[in-house]
Amino acid sequence: MSYMKKILIYATVFLGIIFVVLLFMVGHYFSTLKAVNPNDSEQKIFIVLKGERAKEISEKLKDEKIIANDFTFLINLYLENKQNDIQSGDYLLSPSMSANEIVEIITSGKSSARKLTIVEGWTLKDIAEKVSEMGIASKDNFYLIAGYPAMNYSNKNNKPKDFSNEFSFLSDKPKNLGIEGYLYPDTYNVVSNDTAETIIRKSLENFDQKLTQDLRNEIKRQKKTVFEIITIASIIEKEVKGIDDRKIVAGILENRIKIGMALQVDATTLYGQPDGTKIDNKKDSPYNTYLNRGLPLGPICNPSIDSIKAAIYPTKNDYLFYLSAENGKTIFSKTFEEHKRAIQNHL
Repeated sequence: MSYMKKILIYATVFLGIIFVVLLFMVGHYFSTLKAVNPNDSEQKIFIVLKGERAKEISEKLKDEKIIANDFTFLINLYLENKQNDIQSGDYLLSPSMSANEIVEIITSGKSSARKLTIVEGWTLKDIAEKVSEMGIASKDNFYLIAGYPAMNYSNKNNKPKDFSNEFSFLSDKPKNLGIEGYLYPDTYNVVSNDTAETIIRKSLENFDQKLTQDLRNEIKRQKKTVFEIITIASIIEKEVKGIDDRKIVAGILENRIKIGMALQVDATTLYGQPDGTKIDNKKDSPYNTYLNRGLPLGPICNPSIDSIKAAIYPTKNDYLFYLSAENGKTIFSKTFEEHKRAIQNHL
């Protein structure tokens, strides 16, 4: 074989290798611009701070597992000449988005993400007002799906949407009552096309995850219902703070129910009154636990997981009374005489 032929063969092999490497690099480049996980459409809020550089944003996207490769994403930005077009703001992004989709969103300047926070202990009324304030839905539209607050318990038009086919934990809830108690307190991402129903469903899905199978098994073992537990948890949420005190109060409520003693809870009585601002212990309603024995008609707020766990795992005790002192401390008493002294000493 002549020298020139050898050179030609070596050159051909070398160019072939270069071609394969380039082909691999191009393929890898385009593959990293595809969605990280096409099946994961869960959106998360991605914050672009004012003055952040394209490189920093690319690294953050990679760290939050929204893109596969920060380097190729950055190259793509420069190739499209959009490295200086990124706008600060809050954006809803997901791993199911391609790099080009993400570029379009973060350079649009249209911040699409908002947050709705359901605070622990909020009622349907509180949530409806917040949803209305954010322009998601009117209060009446929210009530039509979630059910009306306590003052409308006798309203024959109170026919909330039945979600029990989707969520088994609602199976023992009376159909005529709303979903007070089941809208899990948390912060939720809200997009422009969200409705009252989508917000409610997000919250119920969250509740479904938080009420683990172990907790459900324990409720069943105690021969109680989820509805009873959430009703007790909602009372605890409104009455006392701190997981230890909540467990003791759960035990006190249990003690009172066992001996047929009225619960005499201000929070339930207040919930059942139209204005919800002044307690009238003599006004009859299914939420007046001064006049009626046992639990009120249903939950009086949306409790935290701590209150739910306290209701499931109450601390056994001999107390029948508790008092929330002005310093935030809870005073427990076994007799009414002790309770009266606690009132004199701490209020």
